[in-house]
Amino acid sequence: MVPKLTNDLRKGQCGRIAIFGGSYLYTGAPYFAAISALKCGADLVHVFCEKEAGNVIKSYSPELIVHPVLDTDAAIEEVDTWLPRIHSVVIGPGLGRKQSMLATVSTIINKVKALNLPVVVDADGLWYLNQNPDMIKGYKRAVLTPNAMEFSNLVKAVLDRDIPPSSHPDPNAVVEICNAIDVTVANKGSVDVISNGTYTEHCTEDGSPRRCGGQGDLFSGTLAVFLYWAYNAKPPLDSDAGVIAGWAAARLTRACASQAFLLNGRATTTTDLIGVLHPAFNRLYGAEKGMQEATCSIL
Repeated sequence: MVPKLTNDLRKGQCGRIAIFGGSYLYTGAPYFAAISALKCGADLVHVFCEKEAGNVIKSYSPELIVHPVLDTDAAIEEVDTWLPRIHSVVIGPGLGRKQSMLATVSTIINKVKALNLPVVVDADGLWYLNQNPDMIKGYKRAVLTPNAMEFSNLVKAVLDRDIPPSSHPDPNAVVEICNAIDVTVANKGSVDVISNGTYTEHCTEDGSPRRCGGQGDLFSGTLAVFLYWAYNAKPPLDSDAGVIAGWAAARLTRACASQAFLLNGRATTTTDLIGVLHPAFNRLYGAEKGMQEATCSIL
């Protein structure tokens, strides 16, 4: 599903991605997701953030298209202008947790669904989703990416059951969530468990023992790109797209983490992971030999 790079491609054909996230307090998370999507192979990446986060995120990279509108009266008008041009969406990195933003998030999700766009719901996006799981229920092009604590909260919101947070995901619980709301879930942990309720994949390769913040943002940004490629493949992967794209992004994130840790050890940060994204991607997916090395069992 990885598109071959040729001189016949036009700008945008390999993916136009939108990241909805970024607030006064959190500007790194949307940047990590956005720059990871860009370096994974997307052509254009937009960041829709709160007004006070805009200039900060712009200062991180001139490569990103930043819309500092989410907490303004112009938010939905801006979304309506740009969203029809987008191929895949991430909702949540650095979004913050404000009840006043709930209606905006719900409106954006409804517009994403109306356009039939793949969507990754991550981080603070999951907090909003827990307030009303029905906003995403039954939307098969959605992939939720909870960590241990977020998965525990998701189980409480969807199944009304208490489970302790665990770094060792329970595949049965993941499948139960998938079947309850009919989406794909990528539960991150010591082993990443990715399931749509019918197919379940485990990504077990070594990552990094250094648990610096931001690695999940790299995962969500690259996942959005893989989702677009999966649905745009010839033939499209359709019902299995979320699981295959989720596995591909998890495998890539773990490869980046492993390689960065070898180089930087205890000093590893997410910036280091992004710095090795190209060689990790090229080793796994950039050549026929790499494609044979990293193959999801569904394929």
